[in-house]
Amino acid sequence: MEPNLQKFYSKFPIIELGDVKLRDLMLSDRQDYFDMMNDEEVAKFQSDEDVPSTLEEAENEIKFWGGLFYRRQSIFWAIADSKTDQFMGNIGFNSWNITNRRAEISYDLMKPYRRKGIMTKCLTNALIFGFKAMNLYRIEGRTMPGNEPSQKILEKVGFKKEGIQRGYRIIRAQPADIVLYGITRDDYSGFLA
Repeated sequence: MEPNLQKFYSKFPIIELGDVKLRDLMLSDRQDYFDMMNDEEVAKFQSDEDVPSTLEEAENEIKFWGGLFYRRQSIFWAIADSKTDQFMGNIGFNSWNITNRRAEISYDLMKPYRRKGIMTKCLTNALIFGFKAMNLYRIEGRTMPGNEPSQKILEKVGFKKEGIQRGYRIIRAQPADIVLYGITRDDYSGFLA
């Protein structure tokens, strides 16, 4: 059963998670987004086209990712402090295949907010949203072999390592392998009650 897309896209869903919230990406996030994507720990695991070299490029990326919802293609959130609305990172679904009930999830977090449980909370709630509101059966996560923090968080929330996709992305002009993770609605059923 496909989700009611008219209803799904009628209003951007803000998800309140106590001290953080998932909200719409805004152009005012561009400096923080730029800083996050250019952080050495983040940039080394990104394709060249995903790392903005100017604030204008950061703004264009925000328009692209934030626009997925308004173009009725998927959803991408800013992770923000609930009290100050300060941008902390982002999370969302790309490559939403409605017919086959699958999507890929992507996420990044600014350095000061790492290793505090924030991404675990956001990722868990994004998965619940994906399985319930988007009626997904399968969610994929892709990460580079050396990106152990990303692999650990995927495994922590229930993803299973499925294999290596050889030469899947071009990073610094070189083909790079990607580790594919997947989780299904059946794997996650305990959280969906």
